[in-house]
Amino acid sequence: MSDSLAPATPDTDARSSLDQWLVMWNGDSDLARRICSDDFRIRFAVTEPDGSTPADDIRTSEDFARYLEWWHGQHPDAEFVSLADAVDGRHGRLIWDMTAGEVHVGGVDVFDFDDSGRVSRVWSAGGQRSMRG
Repeated sequence: MSDSLAPATPDTDARSSLDQWLVMWNGDSDLARRICSDDFRIRFAVTEPDGSTPADDIRTSEDFARYLEWWHGQHPDAEFVSLADAVDGRHGRLIWDMTAGEVHVGGVDVFDFDDSGRVSRVWSAGGQRSMRG
């Protein structure tokens, strides 16, 4: 088989998924349905202000899209930026910052990708300070 006919590699699709991750967090909830696997899961290291963990109930990409719509309603002025990232086969990492009004926080997301390069698992640890230098 020639290189021009070779199927896309998981790295290529995973790179595309990772590149779209913060676009999704910046308001395009529908992306979750395309870049996340059907059995998507996410775990956050922080809770909501009331102590709840609604994201723990996410079991599908559709659940995640609905969660993001709710989250965007709670944080309409939030803006995420990527500071660094990497994709290594079926795994990836993303260091990010988020600004919402006067709030500046940062975090790290760790990803597993499925065979097609869609995000299947995410562990997200955020902190109360920017990750910039």
